Amino acid sequence: ITLMFVLLILTSTSIYSQTNNLEKAENYIESKGEVCLVFTANTEAQVKEISQFLSIGHKVNRETLEIEAYANAETLPQFLAYGLPFVVNQSDNEFYANTSENYNALAWDTTWDQFPTYSQYVAKMNYYATNYPSLCTLETIGTTSTGRELLMLKISDNVSTNEAEPEFMYTSSMHGDELTGYPLMIRLIDYLLTNYGSDTEVNNLVNSTVIYINPLANPDGAYRNVGNNTITNPRRGNANNQDINRNFPDNVAGLHYSAIGGDYEIETFSFMKFEASKDIVLSANFHGGTEVVNYPYDNTTSKHVDHNFYEHISDEYATHCQTNSPSGYMTIEYDYPENPSSPGVTQGAIWYQVYGGRQDYMNFYRHSKEVTIELSDTKFIPGSQLPNHWNYNKQALLDYMKQANYGFQGIVTDESGNPIAAKVSISGHDALNSYVFSNQDLGDYYRLIEGGTYTVTYEAPGYTTQNISVSVTDNTKTVQNVTMIATTTLPVASDVTINENESAALAASGLGTINWYENLNDETPLYSGSNYNTPILTNDTSYFVEDVIAKANVGSTDNTTNGSFFLGGTTDRYLVFDCTEPVKLNKVTVNAQQAGEIEVQLQNSSGAMLDSRVVLIESAGVQQIDLDFILPVGTDLRLASVEMSSNFYLYRNNSGTSYPYNNGSISIKTSNAGTGLYYFFYDWEIEVIKSARKEVIVTVEPTLSTIEANGLSDATVYPNPFKNAIHIKLPSQYNSIGVELYDISGRSILKVNTLNSENGIFNLSGINSISSGTYFIKISDNETTNTITKRLIKQ
Repeated sequence: ITLMFVLLILTSTSIYSQTNNLEKAENYIESKGEVCLVFTANTEAQVKEISQFLSIGHKVNRETLEIEAYANAETLPQFLAYGLPFVVNQSDNEFYANTSENYNALAWDTTWDQFPTYSQYVAKMNYYATNYPSLCTLETIGTTSTGRELLMLKISDNVSTNEAEPEFMYTSSMHGDELTGYPLMIRLIDYLLTNYGSDTEVNNLVNSTVIYINPLANPDGAYRNVGNNTITNPRRGNANNQDINRNFPDNVAGLHYSAIGGDYEIETFSFMKFEASKDIVLSANFHGGTEVVNYPYDNTTSKHVDHNFYEHISDEYATHCQTNSPSGYMTIEYDYPENPSSPGVTQGAIWYQVYGGRQDYMNFYRHSKEVTIELSDTKFIPGSQLPNHWNYNKQALLDYMKQANYGFQGIVTDESGNPIAAKVSISGHDALNSYVFSNQDLGDYYRLIEGGTYTVTYEAPGYTTQNISVSVTDNTKTVQNVTMIATTTLPVASDVTINENESAALAASGLGTINWYENLNDETPLYSGSNYNTPILTNDTSYFVEDVIAKANVGSTDNTTNGSFFLGGTTDRYLVFDCTEPVKLNKVTVNAQQAGEIEVQLQNSSGAMLDSRVVLIESAGVQQIDLDFILPVGTDLRLASVEMSSNFYLYRNNSGTSYPYNNGSISIKTSNAGTGLYYFFYDWEIEVIKSARKEVIVTVEPTLSTIEANGLSDATVYPNPFKNAIHIKLPSQYNSIGVELYDISGRSILKVNTLNSENGIFNLSGINSISSGTYFIKISDNETTNTITKRLIKQ
């Protein structure tokens, strides 16, 4: 009887406890839209299963399976169905952090020991852009559902110029209650701007790197209700109670890994659009709740191919923090013994698995490098602790930024010096999109990697693939510039000689369209066509001609008839094609029934991914989407839709197909459902292939009247070719002349207003540093307006 009585009391206590915790959970969801709870799972498999719909927090005990997680009104019933006991702690759900201390509006941005109000934050970001216009610009990359701005500040020494420099990014507080990084990012901006010009370390960073900083990625989670200007009780999720760091495309869990099941949040969508317009080389996002640097992958325990690089940069960050803080800061171990002991550093999924995180999105889909840095055990620390955390992290923040300029980097150009978008990959090393591309506008590329020697492959359609051995030292920049050799032969063209004040009729032939340029590296041609008549010329002039071979579009163009809109879902739908030469697939046309998203993959014949893009389609209708896939030589390759957002329909043909579709390089043969269907991807646009540019020289012979009026016609310039000096021999009546040396593009590189005669010889010396190539020397009579131009070669 006594035993039954004790069991009855324990059972009643347990039932009351669970009822009490459930009531707390429901109250928190009602008041703030989410609840943080702690439960104990039965198995690791159960943890993984629950993590598919609950947002797992930082308190994860791998031995006892005690787990911290976040639920909202939609996901709490799903969790309750498991019947697991759970606890709701006030300390995990209520954050006030000494409100009176944190909102003293006096000089928060000089003492740095308070959190700003939202209006102070916006005003301060605008202040920087207004007062440092040569160093920074401010962009609103999106507006939240409550009307708050997502602000991104760009810092660079030439902020309005697109420079060949690595792009770096910091963002903080995408979890709205993890706020330590928020004011630290504002202080970092202030430190960079106010110290530029006087601090060598800051100068080197700003002069070598394009820096983007977003201090607050989830303002609605931090400031909560509409019109709320202070942080009173922040929450993890955004205004829709969604965890932004579970809302990104995920290569394991799917395109739309999200509790809401099918939509990207405004914050997610805004960031994806911003980042797609950049080439971010290295980034980090800041969180709180523990103190550790977390590196990829989060969604699989498999090691990243650059695992050792991540260990190195993460350990460097944590070590700096340990050096500049009291004992115990950033020393926790989450991934031992799976990885060697490195206090303050963890491999993400060894700690706990996350799906839909930004870190994996950046690494897999954007060919970038990103880590997640947890700055404080307390998510919303008192403002008085902010200066200490700045001191702990300051040097770590600066040195992490420097890593964007290490590894190996360079510029990829054609033989004329024009930039090329090339794939840069490492033989026997790269996997899961770890390779990078050179930038199409400037040709620059950046590959971050641990020290070692690598065989690097540079490839671009229309150019000979190159394999180059590159050696890298940790924390050092290795420069490897590459000149790609065109596979298309030079056009056939001949030099021309004309009389002064005449036009030259130039002619060239090739396999495609002939383009004529005034300078070797001009972007816009003077003229397109085989025959070009120059303007009236008075001096020798060079033109540059290239052969442009256009590839016809390929694929069906029937995107509005003989078919219907089709719900793609998560099953691969693809077109099968052969490719006989490497080409670049720039764009395809799709017909969307509504806005949505799609993941498009280039696959080999067995369905293995070769490249991948997440495409955001913002409106219904027929439109082009960018792919920029380099198609290799191969048979039965696939262009596949591997997943679409829920309720997203694209047009496909159910009849009227006419396989194969050919353009000489590509043959689209069938679809995964056979030749009766044509899936989604219409009118493939293929990038043109170009030859190198050939120089065509127009030699201008002076007329008799010019010769008679100009004694300079007797000038003899030697040696030609020259090395270190040029000698000019003139009749004895010349005591001094003016001399100007031009490169082949017409740019003046040396000018001497007065050069005196030495026994009838004029000597121009000290030019041994000039690069080899073709030059023009203009000789001027200082007493008249007469000039003469001669063509020279520098050996």
